[in-house]
Parts: sequence; C-alpha cells; structure tokens
Amino acid sequence: MTNRRLYAQLSAAFVWLWCGQSVVAQPRPLDPPCGACINITIAAGQLLLLPETLSGLTVLVRITAPSDPGLPPAFDEIRRRGGRPGLAVVVSEPAVTTLDRLAFDVKQTLTEYRAAVGSSAVIAVVAPAVVRVALLDRGLAAYADLLPQLVPAGDLAAALESTRHETEVAVPAPADVIAARAFFDAAARAAALLPRGLAPVPGPVVSCGTSVSGLMLHPQTQEHVALLRCRAGDDLRVAPPHQVIERADLPGDLVIVRLAAASGERFAEDVQVRAGRRLAVEEVIARHQAAVRRQAALTARVISSGTMTLTFEAPGFPAPLTVSARTIVYADHGRTEVEQRDIRINGVEFQAGGVPRLPILEPERVASLPLVISLTDQYRYRLEDDDTVNGIRCYVVSFGPAGPGSLFSGRAWIAMEGFSMARVAATQTGLRGAIISSEQVDNFREVQKGVWLLAQSDIRQIYEGAAHRTPIHRQTTFDDHALNPSDFEARRAAAYASPSVMLRDTPQGYRYLRRQPATVQGGAVSVVEVAKAATHVRTLAGGVIIDPNIRRPLPFAGISYVDFDFFGTGTQFTGFFGGAYAQMAFSVPSILKSRWQLAGRAFGIASSYNDRSFRNGREIYNEAIRQRPAHASVWVLRPMTSRISVRVGYDLDYTRLRAAPETDAAFVVPPDQVVHAARVTLEGQRAGWTGSLWWNPARRVGWRPWGGGTDYRPGHATFQRFGVGVVKSSVLSPRLVTRIEAQWMDGRDLDRFSRYSFGTFDNRLRGYPSALVRYDRGGVARGAVAWSAAKVLRLDGFIDAAAVRDPGYGRGLRNYTGLGGAAEVPAPFGLLTAVEWGYGFRGVNTDGSRGTHVVRVSVFKVF
Repeated sequence: MTNRRLYAQLSAAFVWLWCGQSVVAQPRPLDPPCGACINITIAAGQLLLLPETLSGLTVLVRITAPSDPGLPPAFDEIRRRGGRPGLAVVVSEPAVTTLDRLAFDVKQTLTEYRAAVGSSAVIAVVAPAVVRVALLDRGLAAYADLLPQLVPAGDLAAALESTRHETEVAVPAPADVIAARAFFDAAARAAALLPRGLAPVPGPVVSCGTSVSGLMLHPQTQEHVALLRCRAGDDLRVAPPHQVIERADLPGDLVIVRLAAASGERFAEDVQVRAGRRLAVEEVIARHQAAVRRQAALTARVISSGTMTLTFEAPGFPAPLTVSARTIVYADHGRTEVEQRDIRINGVEFQAGGVPRLPILEPERVASLPLVISLTDQYRYRLEDDDTVNGIRCYVVSFGPAGPGSLFSGRAWIAMEGFSMARVAATQTGLRGAIISSEQVDNFREVQKGVWLLAQSDIRQIYEGAAHRTPIHRQTTFDDHALNPSDFEARRAAAYASPSVMLRDTPQGYRYLRRQPATVQGGAVSVVEVAKAATHVRTLAGGVIIDPNIRRPLPFAGISYVDFDFFGTGTQFTGFFGGAYAQMAFSVPSILKSRWQLAGRAFGIASSYNDRSFRNGREIYNEAIRQRPAHASVWVLRPMTSRISVRVGYDLDYTRLRAAPETDAAFVVPPDQVVHAARVTLEGQRAGWTGSLWWNPARRVGWRPWGGGTDYRPGHATFQRFGVGVVKSSVLSPRLVTRIEAQWMDGRDLDRFSRYSFGTFDNRLRGYPSALVRYDRGGVARGAVAWSAAKVLRLDGFIDAAAVRDPGYGRGLRNYTGLGGAAEVPAPFGLLTAVEWGYGFRGVNTDGSRGTHVVRVSVFKVF
C-alpha cells in the first residue's frame, strides 16, 4: 500500500530539524476538523440556492413522504452539482410515547424510505442529542446511513468545531434566502478545503491576532491548510514565511488558509488499497426489510400456481397416505386465499364436492417472525460465512429466540445484490399442541427485477394425536406467478364459484371458506365467508383378512370417530368399534397451556386367535394356545427442544389364555397374563428423519409354573424390552412417494408370551401371519413405494426383511423376507377400496408347508 501520510511525516521531520527551536511555540495539537463531514439539511424549495460546485458536500432534503415525485429530480440535480444527495428524517423528542415505541416507528419509517430510494441516496436521521443517543442504543444505526450530531441552524463554525469530536454533523440551512445562499457557498468551500483524512503536521504556524493554528496535510493535494478565527481585513502571519495560495473567509470570522506544498512533496501519490467494509448483521437485516417493503409496493396482487403434496401415516393404510392438489394462491393486499382443485387421495381423483372437510393441522402461530421490525428484540442474529444459492451470492444470517415462547430458529440466505430472500430454513421452537416438531425450508426465485417469490416450500412436522403419532411431509412447488394481473378479481371470483376447496389465512390459522348462494341470477355463488373450524372426522371401514393363523377368513367392519376439540375442551378423542374389536384413545395437547401433553389408549378383542409353538423349527401342535389380548396405557409427553421430545408412560396388558382344541391335556396352560409396565421414549426429528429410543421394563402379576415343566422360569416374572428405530417418508414427485424404516429390538428375560411378534396390524412383516414369529432380539427393515399410476389407480410395492432370533428356530439370527403389493381404486358412493397382498418366503402354514400368503381387502369412507 502506498500512503501519502508516510511522505508527509518524512517531510515534517526534515522541516522540524531545519527550524530547530527558533520557530514560534507550537500550539497544542487538536483533532483536525472535517468540512466534508458536515451534512446540510434543506427544504425542497432551497434546491435552486445551492452553488454550482458542491465539492462532495452531502445535501439532505427534508421531506414528509418517501413517494414524493420530486425526489429523483432533486437527487439528480444535487449529483450534477457534485454533491452527495440524501434524505433527512427529522425526529423530535417524544411527548407521550416511549423511546422503544419511538424507535419502532422510526425503523418503520426508515424502511419505507429505503424501499423508495434504495442506494440512490443516503438516509440520515436528524434528532436532538438525547433522542439520538436513545435511537443508537436501540439499533437505529443499521437502518440509516447517518445519525449525525445536530448543531444550530446555519452555524458553520459550531459545525466545524463539532467535527473534531464527531464523525458526522448535521446543520439545517437558514430560512432566509440570502443567508442560506451564503451558508451553502461557505459549506461547499469548507468541504473542498477540509476533506476527510486531514493529518496534523509540524511546520510553519499561522496566526491572526490571538488565534493560532498549526498546519494540516491535505490528503489529495499535499498542500497544507489551517483553520483559525480572523476578522475580514485582519492580517495573517505565517512563521517562518511560507507561500499562501488562498485565504477563504467564512461566516463567523472563520478563515481557511491554503499553503503551498513543501518542496519535494508533489511526487507523492494518493494510491491506497483497502478492502470494502463488510456489512454488520443489523445492516443486512435492515436492507432486507427495505427490500421486502419495496417488493410489497411492486406486488399488490399476485396469483401463484403450483402443486401441493401432503403425506402422512394413517391407521389401516398399507403405505403413507398421500393427498395432492393443484394449488392456486391469491394474495391481495395482505389477504391470502388458497384454491385447491384436482384433489387426489392416494393418487385417486376425487371430485372437489366429494372431498370431506378434514380438520386442518397446523402448529401454533409464532409470536413474532424473524427478520421483521418489532418493538422488542425477539431474536438474536449472527452473520455467518457467505454462501451461494442457485448461483446467487448470499449473506447468511442465523437467528434464534432471544427468550421463551413459540419462535423460530434457523438461517436465512439474503442475496447480496438487492437484499431479497433467496432461502430460509427454520425450526419452530417452544411448540405447544398436537404438532410437537416443525421444520421448514423455503426457496425463492426472482420472477422479475427486484421481486423474489416462493418457488418451493418443504415442511416436515411430527403430529402427536390421540394414540397415533405420524410424521407429516408437505411439499408445495410453484411454477407460475402472475404479478398484478388485470383479471385478478375475475379469476378469484371464478374460484369462489367453482367446486374447488377454498381456504383463507386468518390470525387463527387457515380456515375453510363456505359459499353462500346469491338470491339473484339463478342462484349463482357470489358470496363466501369463513366457516367454523372443522373439528371431527368419521370413517366407515370394512373388509376381510385372510391369515394362515386365523382358521377362516376374518371379516371386519366398524366405524371410527375422531374429534379434535372434544366437548370444546381442546382434547382430542378417537374411538373405533368393529364388532369383535374396540379401541378408544384421548390426547390433551397442552396441559394448563403448558408444553406437557397427556394421552391414553385402550383396546380389546372379543375373539381369540392361535398362539403357535415351535421348537427347533418344528411346530409343536399339542402346545398351541388360544389368546385374547386387551391393553390400556397412559402417558405424558413434553418437547424438550424443537426436535426432541420425551415420553413417560404406564402400560397395562391383559391376555386371556386358553387351551386350543389340539392342546395336550398334560400341557399346563399359563394363567391369564396381567403385566404392569413402564415405558420411557426419547423421540426426535431431523432432515425428514424421525427416530425413537425406548425402554419398557415390566412385571407380571400371579406368575406361576406352566407348560411341560421346562418352559417356566421364575426370572420371567420381570422382563425388559428396549429398542431404537428410524423412519423417513419422501415425496419424490406428486405421483411418487417412498417410505423407509429400520428398527432394532432387544430384551432381557423374555419368554414365549413377552417376546416380540409380527402381527396383522402392529409390527407388520409382509406376508407373515400373526404371532407366527416370536423373537427376543433382531432388526427389521421396511421399504414402500407408492405410485399414482392413473387418475383412478394407485399401486403400492413393499419389501420387508428381518434378521431376528426366534428361540423356536435356534439360537442365532434368522432371516425373514417378505414382499407385497397393493392397489387402491375408488368405488361408488365415495368409497376408497384397497386390496393388499403379501408373501412371506419363510412363513409356515398350519399344514407345515413353506411360503405364506396374507391378504387384506379394505373399504373406507371418510365423511
């Protein structure tokens, strides 16, 4: 780096040696003044009074509205005259409002100004000293380019003196025309002669009467300058004598003196290489807020079109349930409405009028969004390393809650050019309610210069309902955005009149719109209103199960009822009754408005099924038992972080055991099983994966000898089960969904009745009958692919593999692989029919043959 101050200091050293002690005593050095640091504020009508040459002087125009059409011409005129244009936002001391509220209002105002002028002009806040300090303490420096110290109107002398202590000062121009013109001329001359970067140097002393000034080095011209008080006409003295180039008399008896550069200094070059200043995180956020405000002014109305795909797991369905729809979003001056058409459930098309109005599951609304102006500091921000998103260089701003409550934690990618949002990834914190975890990644694209709109939204959540926990994956992709379309009203009215499902975003969340028929024009739909929140779902289910462990095909039929606001208490309730099977469950999503949840579940089966016995791979028919289970449990759950929750509960299991027709009379049937157990589970979610780690210690009541004499062990009265599992569902396209799952289960002191088993409804292994395989340790992997082959057909494919240890087949792990398929088609009266088949390669039929088939035919009707 070549710096002129180095040459100046060397020159000054030679001058000092030459002058010795004979020169006049040097005055105490002061910080140099800065004429270029003076910012004059003018009324719009004073523009014509400015001199033709402003010499880089900053001219701040006082206005009342950022949309003033006279601003661009005024800026151009100031720029033409060599000045730096800007806006002066004048803030007075508040009379009633608090300083926090004042800072909030000023931030809003500055954001509007920034949105209007961008980087074409500087923005300055001009305020009394007390208010200025308060605003600086509340983060206003990020929103304004300047917060100068205010000095009395027209007092150039006070302004120059203040620049010795402050970087920037603001001076209002006098109201009088003649005084204003003289003030402008003097300020422009001071800006030229006293630029930024003046450096004190030893040398001749300039004096006038009792006023004495040392010399300062001009960084551009290498000339020496001095500032002192001297009445017009009084003589200046320079000792030792030195050539005076110019004497500039300013108002207030100020004089700026230019002296020729010392011999040999003219060769110095002002070449300095400095890195550009990196913006602080507060400045990045403030400029982003201005970009948002600027975009809002350009996009009063927007129609966005795309597709939405929602996947979740529902009891009774072989693969993730998929709901897809063509989605059109109407955004109009802060009001957002969504039209959903071409709705498909599991790939099967339903007419919009036949789609049930299902409850909308959403996390609670956050108290405050990140990156917006708020009265208090809701978030903490940090600027991370720059990154590139889709070829766009971005600032990366990480954010997290500054206190308790439902807020967001994540990162935002803000484009360096224009400061628009390119991507945001966030996790909601402090959740209360049925949604216990929520992660969201939104990507934006520039649809026109300065306008960035949502291109894709990917949301992954965990729903904790009444006895049912499921991951929810919602992906929305927009392929078209219409900005300010002239036919906006007509297109939205057509959506109102159509059979499409319509929703509106309200402060309470999304709500369905209900159409009201008009009283004229043949009953055409002309009015919509927000309907009451949907709170319950009823489902009719029926079908038949063909299982080798069930003596004959087992028909089933029943009705399910789910209420998301049971008796208006916010409690969720679900019940199912299907002849031989009944189940009920409840969930209190928030106990006393806390993050604790309370839930419970119970079920019972009126019919019995076979519990088969194997030894060394051979079925022992005379040890078969008929069993009929029942279960009840209750637990509490609490999210510990935005991704992790813990569950602690109590289980009660009862199993009625009876001899089968083929059971040997000498075989002692065990007593009915009554088991008390605890269950502790740690659950989490990240990047679409959900996982659980659980432990289940248990104790039997009334445990006594059973079997043939070698089966009973006293230590089996207590036992433990534990395991870990992960699962992920992915939307590869609106027509293709996948699901993968892996589990490992283990235990201590497990016997025939406490081991794990594969069943028809729970812990399924495709193609294997209920209770055929009982194991005390092992791993299971499951994969599923769901493909919407046509408007009326979805095909599912499955492959499951297990490596488990079943003592009935030996001491080592044994492989069990099964595969299957399913087809889902619509049926009359709004029914959805599913036919599922599975084949277990190592399954054993009741006649001892290998290879088992399990078939289930199901029919559902949701209303």
